[in-house]
Amino acid sequence: MNERLNRRQFLSMNWDATVGFVGNLVLSQLDDEREFFRPPGASTEVEFLTLCTRCGLCKNACPEETISLFSLASGAKLANTPFIDPNIRPCTMCGKCIDVCPSHALTTIANGGSAVVGFADILPDNCLAFKDVMCDYCIRACPQTQAIYLDNGKPVVIAENCNGCGLCVSRCISVDKGIWIKL
Repeated sequence: MNERLNRRQFLSMNWDATVGFVGNLVLSQLDDEREFFRPPGASTEVEFLTLCTRCGLCKNACPEETISLFSLASGAKLANTPFIDPNIRPCTMCGKCIDVCPSHALTTIANGGSAVVGFADILPDNCLAFKDVMCDYCIRACPQTQAIYLDNGKPVVIAENCNGCGLCVSRCISVDKGIWIKL
């Protein structure tokens, strides 16, 4: 590499490296800063935003009406992209949103998508079982094997086994929910 760089080549190389570094830094923080849930089958936020055509077919295909679309008021980056709130409307993980996605922004796990949208967290101050009331509604509602179990009459969540569907939240009989889905 004895060839000397001229000024234009030098500046171009440094500009490309700087843009690449800053771009990777900003994009890697998108997932960390996200405060909402994507439908099942979404991969990283960067990849999802790149692939999603904002067509709304996933919303229309959802039989539970769990999927909503961000409005333009949420900003151009998020406008018309799908999100769910499993704490309000649970997701049955039926996969119909994945089936109709033309751009593969939502994809099966085999293709890099994730069926995990979050994980359940017990709120002891609200959970009836922590107030010595016999209650196992969250456990009975959970479709996942070994995601929630009772330990001395109190529910315990194994986050690795939880997909964050929100069925446990929807079945919780406590006025102030005793279980909540988090990212």
